[in-house]
Amino acid sequence: MTTTPIKLFLFFFTAIVVFLSSHEAKEILLKNEVIRDANHETLISPGKIFQMGFFELQPNHRYVGIWYYFDPKTIVWVANRDSPISSSSSIITIQEDGNFVVKDSSTNYFTTNLHSGSDRRTLKLLDTGNAIMVDESGKHLWSSFAFPTDTFLPGMYMEKTMKIVSWKTPNDPGTGSFVFQKDQVFGYNNYTVFTGKSLHWKSGFGLEPNKNLTKITMAALELLSNSTQKSTSSRLLMNSSGEIQFYSWDSRFSKWVLNWSEPKNYCSRFNVCGPNRSCNITTTMENDSICNCLPGFELMDDVASSQQICKRTSTICSGNDTSFLGMEIMKIDVTFATFLESRSASECKEKCLGLDCCQAYSYNDVGNPELVRVGVPGGKQGCWIWSSGSYLVDVQVGDGVTGVEVFIRNPISKAIKKPPTTQVPNQSVKRSKSTSSAFIILSATAIPGILLFCCIAFICYRRRINIRKAQGKEESESVHQFNESVRQVQDMLDPFNESDSPTIGIPFFDFEKISSSTDGFSEANKLGEGGFGPVYKGKFPGGLEVAVKRLSIHSGQGLEEFKNEVTLIAKLQHRNLVRLLGYCMKGNEKMLIYEYMPNKSLDAFIFDGTQSALLDWPKRFEILMGICRGLIYLHQDSRLRIIHRDLKTSNILLDEDLNPKISDFGLAKIVNGKEVESNTKRVIGTYGYMAPEYALEGLFSVKSDVYSFGVVVLEIISGKKKHYQCDQAISLLNYAWHLWREGNPLDLMEQVLTESYNSDEVLKCLLVGLLCVQEDPDDRPTMSNVVTMLTSDIATLPEPKQPAFLVNKWAGVTGQMMSHTMTGQTMSHSVTVVMGQTMSHSVTGQTKSHSR
Repeated sequence: MTTTPIKLFLFFFTAIVVFLSSHEAKEILLKNEVIRDANHETLISPGKIFQMGFFELQPNHRYVGIWYYFDPKTIVWVANRDSPISSSSSIITIQEDGNFVVKDSSTNYFTTNLHSGSDRRTLKLLDTGNAIMVDESGKHLWSSFAFPTDTFLPGMYMEKTMKIVSWKTPNDPGTGSFVFQKDQVFGYNNYTVFTGKSLHWKSGFGLEPNKNLTKITMAALELLSNSTQKSTSSRLLMNSSGEIQFYSWDSRFSKWVLNWSEPKNYCSRFNVCGPNRSCNITTTMENDSICNCLPGFELMDDVASSQQICKRTSTICSGNDTSFLGMEIMKIDVTFATFLESRSASECKEKCLGLDCCQAYSYNDVGNPELVRVGVPGGKQGCWIWSSGSYLVDVQVGDGVTGVEVFIRNPISKAIKKPPTTQVPNQSVKRSKSTSSAFIILSATAIPGILLFCCIAFICYRRRINIRKAQGKEESESVHQFNESVRQVQDMLDPFNESDSPTIGIPFFDFEKISSSTDGFSEANKLGEGGFGPVYKGKFPGGLEVAVKRLSIHSGQGLEEFKNEVTLIAKLQHRNLVRLLGYCMKGNEKMLIYEYMPNKSLDAFIFDGTQSALLDWPKRFEILMGICRGLIYLHQDSRLRIIHRDLKTSNILLDEDLNPKISDFGLAKIVNGKEVESNTKRVIGTYGYMAPEYALEGLFSVKSDVYSFGVVVLEIISGKKKHYQCDQAISLLNYAWHLWREGNPLDLMEQVLTESYNSDEVLKCLLVGLLCVQEDPDDRPTMSNVVTMLTSDIATLPEPKQPAFLVNKWAGVTGQMMSHTMTGQTMSHSVTVVMGQTMSHSVTGQTKSHSR
């Protein structure tokens, strides 16, 4: 009786072991070993990141593929994509000749086609998603990375011959219609999508505003160039609809996030409108109304193609009878253009006129040393010329959107000749008389009516003019003041070799268009609100998304700061600075239109308990380095020397790839090239980020920005706010300094970083942050020094001194200031302070003033 339970236990235990072993995932497949579809067996990578096995998307269509272990629905590679298996009796094995095959009893559905060789060949699946065949010496004989399907993964190398081919449909992995590959003409980080022999999309070479060439998004470019293999949580997909898409894995929400895709709209498809024809990205209808012939061209029948194309209406080969019409163009392909080195726009024009029947030219005054280094045309300062027989293709334009100026050659308009009169045939006398009588009667009745109508129309017209004058008077005065301010700024810019820029170079937007794009500045489109007013998301026809900063009439930012931001950003071009697309003024309304940053600002991430987990340490370090690059550009690499004066986490915006962009230049100041310090009686900035010498004495320099950067560094590491209250601002610096002195600096680090941090990098960043917030500006490093420190051994870095506001020099003043301004008060979330003879700010809905 007692043996029966034991026997039953042993029976069931053995059955469970057999069952589990039949479903056990292998890490290595040896020769003559088998992975069976019927048993649901798989091959798994050592870190359980990827898995290989059989899958089915349609009945009786089974395939062998590789997918993510944490997301089996995302297939990244298919072995037998064009040879589906109809039953579940097939196997994966390494057969006698040493080849990895997928087969059943009668058919080989996939084979590696290697020469016969060693008996010790093995198949492994790596944590990169790469399936490899190796021999006993470890030599790679075959890899799935060398034969991709529709997905490009980190660790792959995008050779010129490699092709990423879409699936037929989302449920059919067979070879599809769209092929992603390197540009076979230009190469160098330029990519194309073909469908058959037709070019569907290309990333370059195309002229774009503020760039030499269009480039694929930087995160995708890093993936394609194999510059980083640290993460397997990103992928590039050529989908069955013809879109190349870049995804990253959001571990918090366990889903893939689409960061970037192309073509993003109808006009993004290559040359969708045909040669010598533009595509308007702000037009929504995907029909002929979106396409228009360029100036000097008309739509005509083409005998060779049996289609209508845009052709010249008259010859332009005589230089004396032609002129050039400038046109703002979002993008134009330069495949049919020739690049010539040139020092000025006028020299570029002369080069064009010197060629036979030159069609157009565009002058590029910003060189790109990186492109020069690799020998890419267009990297130098110079001129793109479309000569005789060249087509202007892939032309994109947009209403109210900044573009590059392309000058298209056109014949000078001739005087319009008077059309010949029409002869009236002879009529009989009777017909003539009756006609004359009818004419007299008609005239007698019609003329008084026409006169009455004209009088009424004239009265209405005058009334409308008067109303418009009354409504526009205030706006005209504001615009006049703004233009006067712009002229003053231009005078100020002259010593910096900017006197050749008589205009702002930023387009003026119509108020009604901006209002329409934001749904009347609706709360649903409100992105946030800063010290100078709310920011709204806008969307123009065609899909262009923008951020609209609507300056509050009650804010501290007046016309001076407004024109300062417009004129300065127009002069600055850097990937870590936000791009200004335009501005608007109407009455008391002042608005700035920026490129839209989908991830908003840095503070929205690091100070949010849920969002902060999305920024691991490598990403935070990248953001810090990006801010460094932006500040170095402002302080020393731009044509002007700029001091930002309001650097803070809320002014660091994040694009779709979480790349940082410094924004809000309303308080920025230009200093002379050799000038290192200046002073002001009007101290403007944000408590906690302002350097003490600036807040208390009005002295500012590049070291003021360095101080602000130091506070930002400590906030990024700790996830703690500096706050605007002075005592709480000091507490963050004090806490960091205390931990450093006690030998526990890593205690400052936010808990969510414990699984991703690099201790050396965190320590260096903390040390650099403390060096940046030292009391004496002379002790603080420059931003160039900061970058050097962050890439150096921590042992070589100096010890920091006590942070500002902790030493006796400022103790009395700051203590008095705090007791006068902060006692017993609760202030709003973000306060921007303007200090002149008095220091004023809003406290619980009231306004208080205190003497300095």
